[in-house]
Amino acid sequence: MFKLISAAPSPFARKVRVALLEKSIPFELITVNPWNSAAKVQIHNPLGKIPILIIDGQKPIYESSYILEWLEAKFPKPSLLPVGKEETLEAKYLQVICDGICEAFVLLFIERMREKNKRSTSWEGRQFHKIEGGLTELETIIPESGFCVGASFTIADIAIVATVEYLSMRFEELRIREKFPRLASFSDFHGDRPSFKNTIPTPQQLNANVV
Repeated sequence: MFKLISAAPSPFARKVRVALLEKSIPFELITVNPWNSAAKVQIHNPLGKIPILIIDGQKPIYESSYILEWLEAKFPKPSLLPVGKEETLEAKYLQVICDGICEAFVLLFIERMREKNKRSTSWEGRQFHKIEGGLTELETIIPESGFCVGASFTIADIAIVATVEYLSMRFEELRIREKFPRLASFSDFHGDRPSFKNTIPTPQQLNANVV
């Protein structure tokens, strides 16, 4: 059985969890706090990041987008990529935007853990603009319901719902549901899907100094 090292709020880990559930691949979920040195994430990933997919007898697989590529290659059915080259590229493009939004939020979140007089307002502003810019782009592209690309559920749908629900939980001041109603409607449309209902993100307390 596979083991997935994850963090409770992580949208990156959630993408992989959803994909594993959609493909009916059994796995053991190992929830850690990657900021806690006791988690020893770097034993499995030299970059010290999650998610990490552990497979008996093989080297660990990490970085959420690469894990999804690996799963698609090894377990192609049901496919989480649309039919057609152009549609596949579009789905991956949407995933790139979502990953960039979430990465920018993590940088902003960490910066705000500093003492107030040590924070860089220009750095915070840059991350905030990345987040808003990415969300604005998605808001103009996606439908309010149905699927992002093609006629089936894909990595793009997974990435967008994971991003919207993560920011709704972690970044209340953004008012994502008010400012980006199409994204909110799209997320709600897919919210009852079992793979999403079984992977709802929850906050995680940091118990180590990260800045």
